[in-house]
Amino acid sequence: MPWSASELSLLFSIGSLAAFSSLWVAGRIWPTRQTSSGSGPNAPHVFTFCNRELIAASPAAQRALNIEDLDEDIFNQLFERLQSVFPTLTQDLQAAQKNRRDLHLEDVTKTGPVSIDIAFRDDRVQVVVQGIPAPLSRKLIVDEDYANAAEVELRVLRDTVEASPVPTWRENAKGQIDWVNRAYIDLLESSECDDGASTWPPQRLFESSTIVHPGATPKTRRSSLLTPTGVKSWFDVASFGQRDHSLHFACDANALVNAETSLRNFMQTLTQTFAYLPIGLAIFDSNRQLVVFNPALTDLTSLKPEWLSIRPTLHDFLNRLREERMLPERRNFSDWRQKIDQLEASARDGTYSEAWTLPTGQTYRITGRPHPEGAIAFLFEDITAEISLTRKFRQELELSQTLFDSFPQAMAVFGADGIIKMSNLSYSNLWGIDPGDALGQITIIDATRLWQDLCEPTPLWGDARDFVSRIGDRSEWNGTVRLCTGKDLSCRFVPMAGGTTLAEFSGAATMPHHRHDPDRTAELSR
Repeated sequence: MPWSASELSLLFSIGSLAAFSSLWVAGRIWPTRQTSSGSGPNAPHVFTFCNRELIAASPAAQRALNIEDLDEDIFNQLFERLQSVFPTLTQDLQAAQKNRRDLHLEDVTKTGPVSIDIAFRDDRVQVVVQGIPAPLSRKLIVDEDYANAAEVELRVLRDTVEASPVPTWRENAKGQIDWVNRAYIDLLESSECDDGASTWPPQRLFESSTIVHPGATPKTRRSSLLTPTGVKSWFDVASFGQRDHSLHFACDANALVNAETSLRNFMQTLTQTFAYLPIGLAIFDSNRQLVVFNPALTDLTSLKPEWLSIRPTLHDFLNRLREERMLPERRNFSDWRQKIDQLEASARDGTYSEAWTLPTGQTYRITGRPHPEGAIAFLFEDITAEISLTRKFRQELELSQTLFDSFPQAMAVFGADGIIKMSNLSYSNLWGIDPGDALGQITIIDATRLWQDLCEPTPLWGDARDFVSRIGDRSEWNGTVRLCTGKDLSCRFVPMAGGTTLAEFSGAATMPHHRHDPDRTAELSR
């Protein structure tokens, strides 16, 4: 038949009463030892165990017991608690049992003196605890362990903050400093405000910042501090929100400020260095943003300095050049984009160099070069005059060649190094070779071999070789040779300026019955 709730409650009460009755009877058999009033606030806790079972307890010990403790292993629970106060209890207890003597331990803790006395009587053990409140409380054990761990953590955090080289302080909601670390005090003592290090709250070193709310993005600002020697120290002050306080860290920024200043001075020096160059300079960083340009760039590209100062990207820069008609026209936009990508890649590899013929008729030479840290530089050079001069020179050469070809005499000009520099059409017709079409350079030795092959034997060609190669004063001379065809050929050798020599042949217009073997021509040119 199932038990009702009232019956279960009655049964539990009877069981509890029986347990306490057994303790009372045991106490009558072995009266508890008391070192002070048995029921006072400072009364010891006396526990009597038989075969590890609790059979008696003093009034103070009984008050420490809960109903649920009667179902627990009180012996192990008690000694676990005492072990936290006396770490060597286990070893001391084993030694006492081995030597058949009682054990007495005492110590002084934060709460005062504590002691335990353990007596052995056959299979019974009596434990007297003095100075330890609630020796059976598991919560007290946990709380004490937690307090010890929290104390260790607090000490570590305090030592860490004090050892930190970063000046740190905390401000309340009113902007008043209510905590600083050692580094802040040291900085205060080494600054012009060293008088404020001995007062509390200490004097403020950095200007007050806006309140940073918890969870908000930390704010960073750069502040300076003047030392007694007049040197300005720079700090990056980071502020974090903490409930109704704000925490601030002043990180040393002197190295960063010095680096930024050096970089800025270098950029100014670099800009000034290129300020008077006629070549336009544009340097783009690794993000392809314009970081350096000189006045010549604005003159050559018609781009305004105000626009260049906003640091446009490379693509924006080239797009603006296209709008200003300072780029070669492309057939379509896709072709234009492909050209831009090729330009950037070639400049990064250091292989970009191209002449831009602009719609305006100007010609620019654009050179791309790689720079450290992934940057690239472009040089813009106006070569319109150079191109015009080259074209004019080429036209003059073509005119001179046309004039040279109009002479009926076969002519060839040898340089001071003995190489043919120029010949006319009659020379090609006479000897069956055009020096301009030869695979290599034709020297006086190669030429005289050709002449000798097409003429009857004569010492004149040896004299011609010596004359062309001679250094110093020379005089014009002439002679006559006979071609293999039987026709006579008049030869004239004239010294010219710069060590050059003119070889002129007349008397035989052409050689229609003999064309020189091309293989022989290649052999002579080698």
